[in-house]
Amino acid sequence: MNIKNVEILAYTVPLKEPVKAYAAGLMTGFGMVIVKITDENGNIGQGYTTMHSNQELAIARIIEDTFKPILLNNDSSLIEFLWKQMWKQTHYAGRGGPVSFAIAAVDAALWDLMGQRVKQPLWKLLGGYSSKVKVYAGNIDLNFSIEKILDNASRNIEQGYKAIKMRLGRETLKEDLQRVEAVRNHIGDSMELMADANEAWRVDQALKASNELANFNLTWLEEPITPDDYRGYAYLKNNGATPLASGENLHTLKEFQELFYYNGVDFPEPDYTTCGGFTPFMKIAKLAEAYNLPVMSHGAHDVHIQLLAACPNAAYMEVHAFGIEDYISNPLKIENGFGVASDLPGIGFEFDLGKLKQYKTN
Repeated sequence: MNIKNVEILAYTVPLKEPVKAYAAGLMTGFGMVIVKITDENGNIGQGYTTMHSNQELAIARIIEDTFKPILLNNDSSLIEFLWKQMWKQTHYAGRGGPVSFAIAAVDAALWDLMGQRVKQPLWKLLGGYSSKVKVYAGNIDLNFSIEKILDNASRNIEQGYKAIKMRLGRETLKEDLQRVEAVRNHIGDSMELMADANEAWRVDQALKASNELANFNLTWLEEPITPDDYRGYAYLKNNGATPLASGENLHTLKEFQELFYYNGVDFPEPDYTTCGGFTPFMKIAKLAEAYNLPVMSHGAHDVHIQLLAACPNAAYMEVHAFGIEDYISNPLKIENGFGVASDLPGIGFEFDLGKLKQYKTN
């Protein structure tokens, strides 16, 4: 089944409401690159990757200029081979970063094409464990007032969520703690609460925060420090009082290996859009399992449900603000706190390119 056509589409998609994180600042939209791969029999696979705004054209050019020549007329079923060729071709300027984002979109399209061809959903094609994965709402943001985050928490509960994540990184730790206390009192002790600092602190500040936050029974504290400070994470894990999550800003399997080697995380959180696609995501999940760790995901929930449903060590899936539910045929279904993986072939949905047309940037 040789590849006969590769189409690359780039968009800047506005958010319904601006959101803020310590590391990224205020975000009013996000970039998205869609890749459509057609084989010689007319089967089509679709994949995508997301990033911050105004970076989508750079990602699209890597795919157009470097990956498309590798893909055309090659066997689309040789996904590992094609992944390796893309990696090798961009090795010198890549090894993560934009290259991992670009490979992710292509890799996702190749896996979707495989699923379309054999008429199987990816979660079964990748091994199959359970169609249901526990989800948490990740949309309580740093720029919101306490009143607004409490309103959002109430809405999340009404929508069936059993777990909520909020952001930290205000001017002072005291203010962060006040906000966490307000949310914990609002949702009660029986509901899970997570907090994401988005790299806001030095190690000493993070240690203090970890110990103070223990009063609120958080499931985890996410990315309190810069993501590649593996020794720092190990120090916090060994000395802090709150479990740690990290991984959304790691871009290679090797980086996760380092994090696990240093025993620096309780909840690894890969994102297929940042780590190079489904192929390395599943390897990271298996590596986590070998270390007796759970695996969860960051962003791209409409696709991550397919990956996590194939993992026996799946713990949680984030439902992220960078959502595409308005632009796809079969958005994620949530039932009683669990996301449900579709049984439709491949990734389980198609893009509505007509709706997205107004946001096209290439």
